[in-house]
Amino acid sequence: MSITFYALHQKQFSARFILALLLLSFVFITKAVASPGAHGPNGEHLDTRTKAAASTNPKFESFTETFELAGELLENQLVIYLHDFKTNTPIADASIDLELGEMAASAEFSAQLQAYIVTEQTLLTQLKQAGLHEIVMTILTEENGDLLVANLENHQAVESTDAHENAEHDDHHHDFPWLIVLLCIGVFVIGLFVGRLSKERK
Repeated sequence: MSITFYALHQKQFSARFILALLLLSFVFITKAVASPGAHGPNGEHLDTRTKAAASTNPKFESFTETFELAGELLENQLVIYLHDFKTNTPIADASIDLELGEMAASAEFSAQLQAYIVTEQTLLTQLKQAGLHEIVMTILTEENGDLLVANLENHQAVESTDAHENAEHDDHHHDFPWLIVLLCIGVFVIGLFVGRLSKERK
């Protein structure tokens, strides 16, 4: 009798142990489902926001004895910062004309940004292509004028943030069904084990 009771006790202990392992597996799998697409308070991807902060936009620099400038290519505009070479003070309300191959565009001064903005989409589309782009800029102020040449090297075609996030959503959705399959297998194993245990008790 004691042997039978001991065997039954061992089976119950094993059942509880296996059930605990399955429940832990269930918790870890559930967390795995949630973590790849973690969202912030406004629904933004936290991992995407971190990658965006760490990424660097294509930039260029150029200078002469009169001017020095730096440019940065953003998604919808090209930003140019123009300074006096000797004093390093910003120059406002200058005329900046750009040439990129057969394309031409003018930059407009933004008092808010203290920089010059180019929004010509044809030129921006070309600059977003991977490769080395030579930009010729004619700069005129009330006192001086000069010609500057800069090279913008774009190692990778610029992608929009929305396109990048959509790609991540697709990747997460493709992974999701496999986790559901694992959950179903776990539930099936639990049901099978409990059923066998009930039969043995009878």
